[in-house]
Amino acid sequence: MSDKLSLSAQHFVAEGTDRKCFTYPGEAQLCIKVLHPDRRAGRFWREVNYYAGLRRRKVDLPHLTRFHGLIDTNLGKGAIFDLVLDDDGRVSKSLDYYLAQNDRHFNAWVVDEIENLKQNFYQQWIVFHDLNPTNILVKRLSFDEFRLVVIDGIGHNHFIPLASYSRVLARKKITRVWNRRYQQWYAAYPSVLRRLKPYLVV
Repeated sequence: MSDKLSLSAQHFVAEGTDRKCFTYPGEAQLCIKVLHPDRRAGRFWREVNYYAGLRRRKVDLPHLTRFHGLIDTNLGKGAIFDLVLDDDGRVSKSLDYYLAQNDRHFNAWVVDEIENLKQNFYQQWIVFHDLNPTNILVKRLSFDEFRLVVIDGIGHNHFIPLASYSRVLARKKITRVWNRRYQQWYAAYPSVLRRLKPYLVV
């Protein structure tokens, strides 16, 4: 008798370039990310190791989903994370979805929240490689209260992860990646893009 957790289409939530996301059967607050069978596992394991490192450092995670470990499934090894849910119990929608509405008030709010998010990552030296709007969910906490939560693009692709252990190197990496790429990530939303700020290089 198999002790692997069985995942099927009824548990499917979303699909990215490298992984599929499923709800955890019987655990409404959790999800499982499983690598596509035709993708290399290196990035998967680097992300898992990076999140495990954040957990060891006891990093405060207001803008990240919390990692709960690994599990064997019928689709391969899975990584368990919090499932980002709105206050009505539905899966939160992406920042990309909300930006596409082109709501002036929301756009003004989100610029400030992106700034808060990236400053939080800098202070806690949480390295990222992709903060495009599809990797960020907008978690509704109440009727008029929201929070940005990053669900992908965290960590780095280096074989030797020096930035995982050095605050100085991590902050240099954070600054370099954001300043080089944020205009690309938000190019589809010029009203937001022109208000976003680079990290100051000191």
